[in-house]
Amino acid sequence: MFSRRRDVPPRIREAVTAFLWTVELVEEGKEALLLASPTGRRPGAPLASSLAAFESALSRASDSMPAWRIPEMEEHWVLCSTALGESSQRAEHLRLEANPEGYEQLYGLLADLMSPLEAFAAALERFRGLGL
Repeated sequence: MFSRRRDVPPRIREAVTAFLWTVELVEEGKEALLLASPTGRRPGAPLASSLAAFESALSRASDSMPAWRIPEMEEHWVLCSTALGESSQRAEHLRLEANPEGYEQLYGLLADLMSPLEAFAAALERFRGLGL
């Protein structure tokens, strides 16, 4: 026997569509930030330009947040909003005050910038729990 997915109200479907757009913007920012990481084949993009692209993407993600704010997602919405703010503050601190020496320190700083954004994975699981 196959279980049938329950009907999901249109407002929740609209919220998940908006959420996925926000996630796309967050991922765009993370990808831009990771370009600053040197690899065996390339030296890495300038940190300043990677940070600028990261901050721009997070700003656009923040602007998109109200579109998926529904009561069923309030707790996760707040966590994601806080995560965007925290990552943005960390990026600003790195841009203004930090000067990473060597790729190991750079990798650690980049990971620290992105770690709050894990809140979006938990929000996705909550949407799945709503039947999506």
